[in-house]
Amino acid sequence: MDNRFFSDHLQLSFIGKKGIDKLKGTRVLVVGAGGLGCPVVSALASSGIGCIGIFDGDKVELKNLARQYLYTPAQVGELKTTAAVAYLSTRYQDTVFNEYPFFADETNIHTVFSEYDIIIDATDNFPSRLLIGRTGIQLGIPIVYGSIFRSEMQIAVFNYKAQSMAIDDVFTLQSAAEGMACEVSGTYIIGSMVAGMLMANEVIKVLLDLPDKLTGKLLLFDVLSLQKRVINFSRLQSSPTEATIEMKTCEI
Repeated sequence: MDNRFFSDHLQLSFIGKKGIDKLKGTRVLVVGAGGLGCPVVSALASSGIGCIGIFDGDKVELKNLARQYLYTPAQVGELKTTAAVAYLSTRYQDTVFNEYPFFADETNIHTVFSEYDIIIDATDNFPSRLLIGRTGIQLGIPIVYGSIFRSEMQIAVFNYKAQSMAIDDVFTLQSAAEGMACEVSGTYIIGSMVAGMLMANEVIKVLLDLPDKLTGKLLLFDVLSLQKRVINFSRLQSSPTEATIEMKTCEI
C-alpha cells in the first residue's frame, strides 16, 4: 500500500506511520450495509484498514439508495455485499474486502466474528443487536454500536478491555420501539452519514488506543440542533448514572 494515499494522516502526531501500519494490519467487520454501514465502510477504507468484512444478507432496493450511497440504480436486486465490494475494491485496491451475503444468526456469527479484531454494529433491529453484543462478550471482541432515529443518533463502544458492557446492560428495550421503521418515522439522511462517520471514528480510536473513547459512555447527538449528551455508565450499576435510555431505532 502506497503511503502517499495517506499523506494527510502521516502528518498527524496521533497517527503517523506507526498508526498507518497498525491500521493496515487490522481486520474490521461491519455488520449491516445500509445507511450506517455505507459511511462506516467508506471511512474505514479511506483510513487504511487492511481488511474489512461486510456482513449482510439484504439486497439493494431503490427506496434506500439516497442514504445507502455505495449502490447505484443498476444494482437494485443485487446482494448489498456484492454491490458494495464491487465499488469499494476499485477505489481501495490495497484493502481486502470480504463479503458475507447472509444474515447473522446463532449458526454463523461465532465463526465469522472470530476472524476479526473489532466489530461494528450497523444493524437495524434489536434481536441482531443483542446477538452481536453478547457474541462480542463471549469472544472478547470490542463492539462499536450506532443507531439513528430521525435526526437523533446514539453511539457507544462495548466490551473494550475492562469495559465488558453489552447492549442489554444499557438499554431498556421496549417492544413499541421495535416496530419503528424509516417508512413511518423517516431518517435524516445527513444524520445517518454523520452517525456512520462517528462510528468509524470510534473504531480508529479503539484500534490506535486514542483518548476519549466512548467506552462506558453513550453519546446522544442530534445533528439538526447540534445538541449533545454523553451519559456515563458503570458496570457496577444496574442503570446509567443519569437515566435509563429508551432505545429508538428504525430500519436504516
